[in-house]
Amino acid sequence: MKKLMMGVLFMLITTPGYTFNFNLGTGTCSGNLNNNNPSSGQTFCADIDDEIRSQVEENLPGNGDISLGKYGTGVSNANAFSQRGLGSDYADKFDIAAVQVGLNTAIEGDLDQVQDDPVSASGFGLGAALTVGVNMDLIPVDKIGPVEMDKLDLFVSFMSYNPSQDLDGTELEGSLSSFGVMARYHLIEGNDFIPGNMLKWGGVFIHTGIQRSQFSIDASRPISENEIPVSLPNGDETNVLTGNSSVDLSLSSTSLTIPVEVSTYIRTAWAFTFYGGAGFDFVSAQTDVDFKINNTSLSIDDTSQGTYSNSIEANSSGDGEADATNFRAFVGFQINAPFVRLINIQLNKGLGNDLIGANFGFKVLY
Repeated sequence: MKKLMMGVLFMLITTPGYTFNFNLGTGTCSGNLNNNNPSSGQTFCADIDDEIRSQVEENLPGNGDISLGKYGTGVSNANAFSQRGLGSDYADKFDIAAVQVGLNTAIEGDLDQVQDDPVSASGFGLGAALTVGVNMDLIPVDKIGPVEMDKLDLFVSFMSYNPSQDLDGTELEGSLSSFGVMARYHLIEGNDFIPGNMLKWGGVFIHTGIQRSQFSIDASRPISENEIPVSLPNGDETNVLTGNSSVDLSLSSTSLTIPVEVSTYIRTAWAFTFYGGAGFDFVSAQTDVDFKINNTSLSIDDTSQGTYSNSIEANSSGDGEADATNFRAFVGFQINAPFVRLINIQLNKGLGNDLIGANFGFKVLY
């Protein structure tokens, strides 16, 4: 049975413990399998049905306490959260332009529990973007109303990636795309406490804009030649064989976010920058999830005790929307080199919820 459920476990690694309904037919038997079992009070054929049902339930992860709709909500929240940190700059003030590449992963779930049991997360998200920022001092206008152009930066971020591969017999196809426009304004000037960037406070920045992201996963894993151990009337143990079939998962998530952020940074010993801030997001996101075990035949061909045939299948779907607003905080660390930022790591944490994310990237600026 473990072999049979490997496909299910692989597909459910991102759909932990949801309410899972599967359909097991009534077995058709011949020979001694139609006899009554005195210990159970029913036929051996019915006992085999019960044993298969028990093993399927035992091998499903979690306790079935998360519906697909609730999981869709968790993915929606995490998908939107996975864009945080990708569309702006929090650790530098540049004169002309900056180009940065970032990758962000996010989960919704108790961090301590997820560390011990990754499938306990109620949602996950993945974000990536190439971001180009330009200082608006390039335009031949010094000031528009109260806005000074040399303090204003405009960022455009985008990504499109469509992976496809065969991973240990599982066919995977996916897509990841994002697009965003962000603006950053240097609200309060900083101070160079020790010249030469040995100790410099960058000041206070405010960021806002709009970001859209989408990702989808379609995966199929074959189920073939698996064995489920069951007991026969004579006390022997045999195996219920499964026919060729597959386990299929389809997930699609789209988010649209308007973030409003405040950030600041400190640069020390020239090469190291520490930064942090807080943000508030207006979020619109939805995720659709479909999970299916295609009709799989089950059979026993035992000439001495009889034969058994049955089938099992499952088809579950659900959708969920993200929470409309989100408060969060973030901290980051950056290693600096001339014109290049070699490593940039940012941690994002939702306030009042279980969202957490990590952003990794590098950039070039002038």
